[in-house]
Amino acid sequence: MLAVALGLLIGKQAAEKTEPLVIPFLAIVMSLSAMNVTTQELAQLKKMHRTVAYSLLLNYLVLGGIIWLMAWWLIPDEEIRTGFIMLAVVPPAVAVLPFTYLLGGDSHFSLIGMTGTYLAALLIVPAAMLLFLGLDFFDPWKLLIILVELIIVPIIVSRILLHTGAARYINRYRGTAVNWCYSVVVFTLVGLNQKAFFGEFDVLLRVALIAAVISFVLGYVLELIAKSLHLRHELTLSIIFMGTLKNYGLAGGILLALFTDRSVIPVSVSLVFGIFLFVWLGFHFRKKVNKPDT
Repeated sequence: MLAVALGLLIGKQAAEKTEPLVIPFLAIVMSLSAMNVTTQELAQLKKMHRTVAYSLLLNYLVLGGIIWLMAWWLIPDEEIRTGFIMLAVVPPAVAVLPFTYLLGGDSHFSLIGMTGTYLAALLIVPAAMLLFLGLDFFDPWKLLIILVELIIVPIIVSRILLHTGAARYINRYRGTAVNWCYSVVVFTLVGLNQKAFFGEFDVLLRVALIAAVISFVLGYVLELIAKSLHLRHELTLSIIFMGTLKNYGLAGGILLALFTDRSVIPVSVSLVFGIFLFVWLGFHFRKKVNKPDT
């Protein structure tokens, strides 16, 4: 929230100076986050195909599909629509796993689901962008390089850190490093579009409506469906996170590298709603868990 506030207050001039740090800092965040997944758990993906399939269904078909449909319905601006398309095709937020752990969700479901969706993203992201945008709108080779930098390289680096034992020394500082690196990314995404936040109210209203639907409304619907199916509380929480949170940093990094600063607006607004959703779910579910039986 501090990064969002500073982005709105300080603006584009400062954000332009931090823009070159977005991809490297995202790579650090992804590498440190990938340390949560052991090599043994990676090998179990074939055995956990149902969990991976459910995660792909939630994050790509349900969440991504709603983003894509609402963008085509409500957003006439091509740059803004491109931002939503990118948001639709990226994998879940790296925060899904720590959020799941903090609120008492099913960490194993989130862990396996996250791992499967990120590996699938290597095929889904370029294929979906070719389908929806076409070759005339971006350089596919540059996209592949970015995906390697932000998915493949972090997985390799995390394996090295785990196998060499360096992860044990890094763990105590990992949370702080992730928070600060991601804060710089958030500050840059918001700051580059400071004028749009204070001037293009019609665009912001449409973007905020979509962001509200894919976070709070969709989260509520997923909770109702989980209740109707009598799913465990822990699994319900994991499903809500997997079905409402996208990797805003990854989407913003790719957009900044391949498209315009303005295309990042949907990511910036959706990111703010994602933060508020986590705060609300923390209050909502902890209140339910702590409520005495009657």
